[in-house]
Amino acid sequence: MFGGKGGLGKTTFSAATAYWLARRGFKVLVFSVDPQASLSDIFQKDIFGKGPVPIMENLWAQEIDADQHIKEYQGEIRKKILDMYGFDQVPEEIENYIQAASAEPAMEESAIFDAVVATGGFKIMPRISAF
Repeated sequence: MFGGKGGLGKTTFSAATAYWLARRGFKVLVFSVDPQASLSDIFQKDIFGKGPVPIMENLWAQEIDADQHIKEYQGEIRKKILDMYGFDQVPEEIENYIQAASAEPAMEESAIFDAVVATGGFKIMPRISAF
């Protein structure tokens, strides 16, 4: 995992590392939460919001559309409220709460986490000693 301020090359270095690992037989998912779609540029494929996209043998790339996941959460919450209480529509004060809660940073982080977990089949490598 690479982190830091914008413009340092995190996405480029992540993609290069993922490529290097995939060439050595590791099953790799490289993903980005940056809405600028840099992985799409690097791999010359439109991958934004499409889940893990195969790039080459052992390598998948994913650009997570957090906004779409948040909208899906909102829809699930609305459906649960309608089903639970038998309403025809979500009351305005509850809708306002759903909208306000969705603006919180934790909602975006939760959506991103769920999107990564939902990919499945990939192992987290705690340490790589091959460098």
